Amino acid sequence: MATVALEHVSVRHDAVLLLDDVNLVVGDGEMIGVVGASGAGKTTLLRAIAGVEALASGAISIGGVDVSDAAPAERNVSMVFQTPQLIPHRDVRRNIAFPLELRHHPEDDVATRVAAETRALHIEALLARPPRDLSAGEAQLVQIARALVHVPSVLLLDEPLARLDAPLSQHMRRDLRSLQQGYGVTTFLATNDPVEAMSLADRLVVLDGGHVVQVGAPMEIYERPATLMAAACTGRLSTVSALVERDGDGFWLVHPSFRQRAWRPSLAEHVGAAVLVVMRPTWLRVAADGPVHGTIAAASTVTGTITVALGNGPGLDEVEVATGGRVYQRGEEVSLRIEEVILFDPRTGGRLA
Repeated sequence: MATVALEHVSVRHDAVLLLDDVNLVVGDGEMIGVVGASGAGKTTLLRAIAGVEALASGAISIGGVDVSDAAPAERNVSMVFQTPQLIPHRDVRRNIAFPLELRHHPEDDVATRVAAETRALHIEALLARPPRDLSAGEAQLVQIARALVHVPSVLLLDEPLARLDAPLSQHMRRDLRSLQQGYGVTTFLATNDPVEAMSLADRLVVLDGGHVVQVGAPMEIYERPATLMAAACTGRLSTVSALVERDGDGFWLVHPSFRQRAWRPSLAEHVGAAVLVVMRPTWLRVAADGPVHGTIAAASTVTGTITVALGNGPGLDEVEVATGGRVYQRGEEVSLRIEEVILFDPRTGGRLA
């Protein structure tokens, strides 16, 4: 539908800088996930693109046209909020039809488009209901249908699945991606859910304190996050502190419960100091001959992981380990093998190369 470009975009509320010099180009039909901690600037970014947040500086273009000063209605952008914004005195059919009525579409075209959207989202049975009779999940589906019915150039999704229960959220992830690809609409998805971000987005943009800290494919950021924040936004992880010791041309990461070889050249600057060791659950493996020992503090069949307290005694570090489908019991002693780690500077949060 349209390429979206942000050039040196900043947004300020009084003395608070909510977005700081954001540069980003999103391709025609691309879905980009906007991730970061609460307050990172995710919603502000979407609101700036929609035109409901004034820019302190910079420019935004949609389809090659500068819309920095354009009113929201002139941008052909739809936005879906975490909390559904439905018109209370209109039933579902008329809520979905509202954007078409504003654009003076013929009645038969309105009826055809509303029917197509409700079929796609499996909400035909809701058409005659008022918003007050909808569950939170149903109301969100109606809001998504209304956002798509006039085929916007850009779709902005602000945590659209956060209010849905787990089975419906999983189902909606599939439907939403299918709809987005079917329409070819350029989409921004702001989310706090790593699963949502990793499974839906073509690329991710990681925000931290209003700054863009990394842009890349989901697996690229998962495996090579630029910062600890980027690592946390792309999946489950465990973090422990370890001391760096030199050993010839290599280094050891020394923890009270393990010693792990590391060959990163940047560790030369951290010899004798602590670094943060990040491990994904799938990078740890239960192994009879594993050099890391601990006790299972918790086991979850839902996540397919166990939480292992390392070593013995109080105040132990805990790590999350993928079980590979095997069932373990709380209190069981296990040995672990560390297959991969990412290292971060504890002062800056940046990844060590």
